Amino acid sequence: MNSADHVSFDGLHASEYPIQNGVHAGGIVWYGNYLYVADTRNGLRVFDMRYIMDLNPDGDASTNDPMGADTDGVKTTADVQDKTKVGRHNNVWYSFGYRYVMPQVAAWRFKATQSNPKGSYACVSTGAPKASYISLDRSTVPDRLIMGEYCRPESGYPSTGRIASYPVADLAGRSADVPAQGWANYLPMTSGGAQGAAAHAGTLYVNQSKGTDEPGNLWRYTWSDGRLVQQGQAVKTARGAEDLYVERGTGRLWSVSEHRPGAASDCTANPDAGDPAGTDYCQRVLYGHKLSWIDSRP
Repeated sequence: MNSADHVSFDGLHASEYPIQNGVHAGGIVWYGNYLYVADTRNGLRVFDMRYIMDLNPDGDASTNDPMGADTDGVKTTADVQDKTKVGRHNNVWYSFGYRYVMPQVAAWRFKATQSNPKGSYACVSTGAPKASYISLDRSTVPDRLIMGEYCRPESGYPSTGRIASYPVADLAGRSADVPAQGWANYLPMTSGGAQGAAAHAGTLYVNQSKGTDEPGNLWRYTWSDGRLVQQGQAVKTARGAEDLYVERGTGRLWSVSEHRPGAASDCTANPDAGDPAGTDYCQRVLYGHKLSWIDSRP
C-alpha cells in the first residue's frame, strides 16, 4: 500500500554480487505457470506467468493508456515513458519505462538461517546455502529443481559449495516444508567457483568459472553411495561460464558466458575467418554443447 493507501507495487532491484541492497538473480526456471528465480541471499522468488500486466496495451508509448478504476472508483492511467518511477503515483502507474510487469506471487526461503559472511564470496558449511543458480531436471521422476551455491574457499571458510535437488511439484503445491532430495552434497572442487549446474539421465554437469583469463571447466559427476563421483576430466568451455540448461529433444546442453567487452586479450576479429573488421568477441556468448560429445570426452 502506498502513502495514499492505494494498492501499488515496487521493483525488485537487481544488484551485482557481493550484494549490499537488492536482488541478485542467479538463475531462472520456467515450469508450468510459474517462473522460479534464484535470489542468492533469500532463496526462491516465484512469479506467475498468468498475471503479466500490460501498461501500454495500445502499443503507443506517447499516450498514457487508461488502466480502469480501482476499488474506490478512482480512474488510473499508465506511463511507460518515465524510466525513473515504479508503482502507483498520483493515480498513474509507472514501471521504469517497461511495458510489462510480472508480480511476485510467492517466495521460498530456507528453513535454516544463512550465516555466510556478507560482502564475501566465501561460504560456510552449515546453515542455509546461497541460492546461486537453479536448473530443471526432467529426466527423472518427479521433475526436480537443481539448486547450488557459488563459493570461493578462503581461510576460515573452506566450503566449495553445496548442491541439491527439490521436487518441483512440491514447490508448486506450496508444501509447508520441502526437504532437499538427491545430489545433496559438497562439490568436489578444491577452488570452488561453480556458476551453474544441470542434471540429466543420472549425470550432474557443473560449470566452473576460472575468471577472465582462462576458459572455464565443465565437470561431470554421478551420485554413488551418498557422494559425488567425478567422471573423466574437465571439459574446457567458455570464459566466465555460467548457468546450464538441458534442451529436451535435441540432446544439447546450453550455457552463457558473463564477461563484458575487453575482459580477455583474444577477443579481436579474425580476418582469415571472414570476421568484419573491428568485431569484438568479448560480449556475453550463448552457446551449446552436444551431450553425446561431452559424455564421450576422456
